[in-house]
Amino acid sequence: MISPLEQIIPGIPVLESLRQLAGEDQQIYLVGGMVRDQLMQQQGHDLDFAVTGDVLRLARKTADQLGAAFYVMDAERQTARLILHSPDSRRWLLDFSALRGNTIQADLFARDFTINAIAIDLRALNRLIDPLNGAQDIKDHILRMCAPTAFSDDPLRVVRAVRQSAEFGMRMTPDTIAALKKAIYGLEQVSVERQRDELFRILDGEQALAGLRTGFTLGVFRSLLPEMETLVGLEQGPPHLLNAFEHTLALISALETLYSVLVEPYKEEKGSNLTYGQAVMELGRYREQLAAHFNQKLNPERSLRGLLLFAGLYHDIAKPLTRSVDLDGRSRFLDHENVGVAIVTSRARALALSTEEVDRLGLHVRHHMRIHHLAKTSPQVSRKALYRYFHDLGEAGVEVVLLAMADLIATYGVTINPERWQAELSVCRQLLDAWYDHREEYLQPARLLDGSELMLELDLSPGPQVGALLDALREAQAAGLVTTRNEALEFARERLTTQNEG
Repeated sequence: MISPLEQIIPGIPVLESLRQLAGEDQQIYLVGGMVRDQLMQQQGHDLDFAVTGDVLRLARKTADQLGAAFYVMDAERQTARLILHSPDSRRWLLDFSALRGNTIQADLFARDFTINAIAIDLRALNRLIDPLNGAQDIKDHILRMCAPTAFSDDPLRVVRAVRQSAEFGMRMTPDTIAALKKAIYGLEQVSVERQRDELFRILDGEQALAGLRTGFTLGVFRSLLPEMETLVGLEQGPPHLLNAFEHTLALISALETLYSVLVEPYKEEKGSNLTYGQAVMELGRYREQLAAHFNQKLNPERSLRGLLLFAGLYHDIAKPLTRSVDLDGRSRFLDHENVGVAIVTSRARALALSTEEVDRLGLHVRHHMRIHHLAKTSPQVSRKALYRYFHDLGEAGVEVVLLAMADLIATYGVTINPERWQAELSVCRQLLDAWYDHREEYLQPARLLDGSELMLELDLSPGPQVGALLDALREAQAAGLVTTRNEALEFARERLTTQNEG
């Protein structure tokens, strides 16, 4: 059953190397996630080793032999990490830590959940060490804490429980849920970076909605995402079918599905719904480009998909602040997208996201209504509108295409008007067409004049006025209004005259 572990990293004999490098009395155990994933017949990515003796020396020797990068994580606690790239270009993390307690059994009892408290002695790969019956819990789809003190020992396990129950489709036992709820306030003592990383592992996972709903239901995100509570019960009125909080979760669901049918390799069953099927018919031709786009990372530890789902959580976050009620009783949320930018960027900074990620989230929230407005204006998007959209959003404009579609689906649900949906899809198609097939012509035309030429021809001094003229000229080129150098000069002269007269 366990023999495939010998070739766990294709082309690299990791376990055999460890056995050769270990001291005569040194014991090495493969523990945790990789063992669990093997039992669940899933592909794992990380290897965790619990080791007796000199852990750092063994880890360093292993790194040297395998050609891996070596990092000491905590010298006092004897923990180290190796980063290894296999021949198939996959990135593997190998973590080494000192055995907790005097025996492997004591080490396993100190872990978080029984499904992760299973080990294999590298000298006996065909035998599981499973004192807490984690293998049976895997079979029964149960998430159970290892000990009554599991959450108090490390309150971050509260968030991890939410993630793993969703990720593996497991139900928590009643005593696990009870202990989790008691330990929630302990999260205030856990660094925001550790909590953020677990949150983004939920957002990056295939069951993000399930993890988020469980976490919100149990109150796990109360201190991490405090603004979300303001959306609970906030009624929106037509055309919305749901209150603001439920609408947000519906958007996450729609965004997950749209990502699945438009970005990931196509699976017919996921596109069988008429609404999503139309999206595939209209936008499926961009699958390769969208996949390449979302394979980019603004931060090596977080995916662009996860960041977009975070934007989805906060896209309507300013609605409680901007709500007004007309004389006819209709709720309005004027300018909520712009007011929301300050809220989402503040929360992103509090979570210690990178500056680039913070800026990207601001663009997502500020412009999530833009495609709706374009779809209501005209079935044909003007070249000027295409230019302005990507001038303002850049690469983020690609992500907002998915966000806007998910927002519309979450707003109307099954009552969505086919013509309204088709109009939205048409705008999205024209935007992606401009970005991927006509970028140089529509969005980034070669300049007909540079700043020096403008100043010379129009007798201008360096300053903001020159930059403004260049921007206006670039837009006129993108719109097809200017095609030659002489036309560009005439356009600039007329623009300058109008400004001076004004």
